[in-house]
Amino acid sequence: MKNVIWIAKKEWFGYLVNPLSYIFSGLFLLISSWLFFQDFFVVKQAETRALWTVMTFLFSLFIPAISMGLIAEEKRSGSWEVLFSLPISEVEFVLGKFFGSLAYIFSIIMMGFPIILTVGYLGDPEWGLIFGGGLGMLFLAASYLASGLFGSSLSNQPIGGFVFTTLFLFLNNFIGQDFFLSRISSPKIADFVGYFSLNLHSLKMSSGMMALNDLMFYISWIVIFLILTVMSLKLRDK
Repeated sequence: MKNVIWIAKKEWFGYLVNPLSYIFSGLFLLISSWLFFQDFFVVKQAETRALWTVMTFLFSLFIPAISMGLIAEEKRSGSWEVLFSLPISEVEFVLGKFFGSLAYIFSIIMMGFPIILTVGYLGDPEWGLIFGGGLGMLFLAASYLASGLFGSSLSNQPIGGFVFTTLFLFLNNFIGQDFFLSRISSPKIADFVGYFSLNLHSLKMSSGMMALNDLMFYISWIVIFLILTVMSLKLRDK
């Protein structure tokens, strides 16, 4: 556990001293605020579902960019061999990378808090829906990050991890779209396929339909992709 905390802190402080981290977070806040408030005063409803939709779209682009070098860059730069000359296991390495990066992503989500305060000041929103939407966004981001870690482990080049994760998340979001599911003749098959869309579970939580199976789906997704990442590292070490 000590090694996990050490790697997570190392990753977190790496974001603090990297100018790109501030560019990412600044662009995220700027774009999400602009897109949200464009329609907010037109709709005239004190709700944040549109904000979560915007964040979902941005995360599908930002998180692959954030995660693409988490493992691939270590291999490309040669620090991979130095790091594993220490008494650190693949499991500790992956968990440390995951939690350190998740802390940075959580800080990005919290940057949307002034937007929520503005909505609360201008109207009377359902705070339960806001909480559910924020929780869903955190689990969605964590699931995206776990997928990105796996993508980064498959290549020695960060761009390879970015392409894999972006395409994978695009496909995952695609199978949850109504225009795709409506073309499946069997409703049971459509429900089964749609269940594996990360975005659909997040939308349910932001709509106030949060259920235990949604949380379990996200937790299972994260655990599975972290295990796949560890397995990928072990296979490449042989």
